[in-house]
Amino acid sequence: MNIAALQKKVKELEALITEKDRQIKELKESETALADANVRIAELFMNLEDAQESIIDQKYEIQIQNEELSENLEELTLINEQLSIAQTLNENLHKHKLQSDIIKRAHEKVLSSIHYAQNIQKSIFPSSKTLRDNFPSYFKVFYPKDLVGGDFYWTAKVNNKKILVVADCTGHGVPGAFMTLIAITLLERFVCVQKITDPKEINRNIDKAIIKLLKQETEKSNRDSIDLTILVEDDKENTITISSAKRPYLKVSNNEITQIKGDRNPIGDTTVAMKKFTNHIYNKEIGDRYYLFSDGITDQFGGPQDKKLGSKNLIKFLTSIQEKPFFQQQSDLEEFLNKWMKNQQQIDDIVFFGLELS
Repeated sequence: MNIAALQKKVKELEALITEKDRQIKELKESETALADANVRIAELFMNLEDAQESIIDQKYEIQIQNEELSENLEELTLINEQLSIAQTLNENLHKHKLQSDIIKRAHEKVLSSIHYAQNIQKSIFPSSKTLRDNFPSYFKVFYPKDLVGGDFYWTAKVNNKKILVVADCTGHGVPGAFMTLIAITLLERFVCVQKITDPKEINRNIDKAIIKLLKQETEKSNRDSIDLTILVEDDKENTITISSAKRPYLKVSNNEITQIKGDRNPIGDTTVAMKKFTNHIYNKEIGDRYYLFSDGITDQFGGPQDKKLGSKNLIKFLTSIQEKPFFQQQSDLEEFLNKWMKNQQQIDDIVFFGLELS
């Protein structure tokens, strides 16, 4: 091989080596680029993971915020409902206050009228002086259930006769009070004007007048009536005459109490057939006592067993105080009644009249 060929071969080898070096360099550069790319890819993956975690965190925060918003919305809805209820209540309260004011004013007017009616009713009842002039030794216990009532007492003197009336009209309160006005007006007419002093005749006349005034013959549903006890003391004949419509009364002689039944029929009320009014006549005996009373006292609930007082308990109590001075019996009876009723409400008007002959 000649030198020229050898040199050519050397050049080819050098070129080949140069090419290989270039390829090796490119390969190294590619490896470096690949390594850089892998690092970049790793960084991208890390950034992606961070982004995913951030997205998850943001999603969780958004979920929490949504829940808070939902709770706030529910709370706002509840507040709105409460405000609506409060507004309705306020409107109702305002209406109620207006109605309450109207009712209060109406109640005050009615109460004022009843107080006025009470004054009128008191004015037509006999005074203590009038009672004492006719019956020097007497006492009374008078407990209307309301400001005005249907029980009443009345007295008059005609010639030598002194008359005492104790009565119980149907109902209590204002209706009962109207009946007392009618009854007292009729007593004034028949006793004071027409001079009727026979107790049974007084009862008979008042009975007819009540039936006529209240139109009870045509209006059968109207059964208003009066339980009426009339006692007449006749100084000339020296007698006590009693006619009692529907009510018993008590007579005391020598400290022994006797209960006498009245006639079975009341004053008024046409549904009671075959009415009969009778007199019971007694000789006047100094020291004898008479007790006239309405059923309000015997019908009153109380005592240890919360039962009606009844006639037996009343008589038992009165028997226990017969040895005491007569003037003391009023306070004794009032104390007894208050203890009997205790916390029980009074159920009816009460009138009790005690009379001692002197």
